[in-house]
This record gives sequence, structure tokens and C-alpha cells, in this order.
Amino acid sequence: MLENKTSSNPIIIYIIDSQISKKNKKLLTNTVNHFGAEVSYLTIDPTLYDNFILTHHLTQETYHRISIPDLLGEDIEKVIYLDSDMIIKEDVTKLWENNIDDYFIAAVMDAWLGLKKLRHTELSIPDECEYFNAGVLVINLKKWREHSITKQIIDFMNKNQSIIRYPSQDSMNAVLYDKWLQLEPKWNYQSKHLYNTDLRLEPSIIHYTGTDSKPWWSEKHPLRAEYDIYSKKWKKNIKTKKKN
Repeated sequence: MLENKTSSNPIIIYIIDSQISKKNKKLLTNTVNHFGAEVSYLTIDPTLYDNFILTHHLTQETYHRISIPDLLGEDIEKVIYLDSDMIIKEDVTKLWENNIDDYFIAAVMDAWLGLKKLRHTELSIPDECEYFNAGVLVINLKKWREHSITKQIIDFMNKNQSIIRYPSQDSMNAVLYDKWLQLEPKWNYQSKHLYNTDLRLEPSIIHYTGTDSKPWWSEKHPLRAEYDIYSKKWKKNIKTKKKN
């Protein structure tokens, strides 16, 4: 993200910290400081979402995005949320500039669950509405707080644990199905997009979705090379810093 930022707009990075080690915090801070940006850690109670369903590859941290409006000050009215399994190739200022005054969030339709409408029936989402992927979100915090969306999502989770298949994302869709702005797929180019032969675009954000396609685990992903470019740059920067 910082490597490809071209605008003069300042970026403040907030990292939700439940159990990040001191070593990893130092690595993250050094990386951000290398670009002259600001990083702040938001502490969250690691037991807050203890009673909710998890999967073999989605840990409790998947729920933390729901708490963002509570973790940030009331003076902050808009944020971009990003999952960590991503490569950001374009200035996120362009993503930020989407007008969401009339929406709670902006997001990209899920490349598989949304396209196939696989979750609509169980989550009571009308057919005319889409299902979004929660990996990239532009959030209208002011509107979210005014309508107590965090409470609505948690209430849904408490009442519907048996039907949830994708923790946090299912519940967010169930509550916000008609309250979100659909973004171009390039802003959350998911692994399943690769199998859509009708979709030809240059990704602005590559999202390595799925359980077995993470580029730091496997070389099979067709866009593994994109990850390697930035991984090598990061390692080079760290080595240079140690020498200095």
C-alpha cells in the first residue's frame, strides 16, 4: 500500500492488536516508518468473540473488523479496512474517494458466494441483492454508529450460530445486504476471479482468498509472483536497516 501511494494525502494505519508479539509489532512499525507513515495499535479484548464459530483457517481475528467503530475515536467518521492476505497495487486514495454518504459500507461482491448466490437462502438475503466479500471495506463509521450496526451483527450471530458458514462475513451480509455500495472488482480481486473467463481487468488489490492459496504457503497461486515482488523488497529494507 505504501509502496504504491502517489497522492499527498496522509495515511494513518491502525492495526488491531489482540495478541501480536513484541517482535512482530517492531517489524510492522519499522516497515511503516520506512515510508514516513504513521502506525497506531488498537487494543481489543482477545476474549470478546470467544463464543462465536471459527473455521480451520479463520481465527477469532476475523471478527475484529466488527469492532472498528468502537475502537476508533468518534472524530473518525470513515475508514478503509483491509485483510492482511493482500497486495495493494494502486493508490488507495482512489478507493477512499468513493462517496459512501448514503451507505454503511462499500465493498466488492464475493467472487464465488455472491456470484452463485450460495448464501442468500440461509441468510434471508433477497435475490435482487448481492453478497459482498468483507476483505476490503470502506466503512461509514458515523452512519454505522448511529444505527448500532455492531450490536445488530452481534445479535444476529448470537441467534444464528447454526447457519453461519463464513464467520463475521455472513453476519455482516445478513444485516447490511441492502445498505452497501458495490465497488469495481479490481478493488478486491479474489482468487475465484481468476476462474471467471468473462472478467478481464488489472487488479488494484489482489486478495489471496481461500485456504490453500496463500503465497507464503504455496507456489501454486497464479499471482504468486506479485507477492514475491513485495516480499523481496520488504526483506531488502529490513536487511538495510539492520546494517545501518
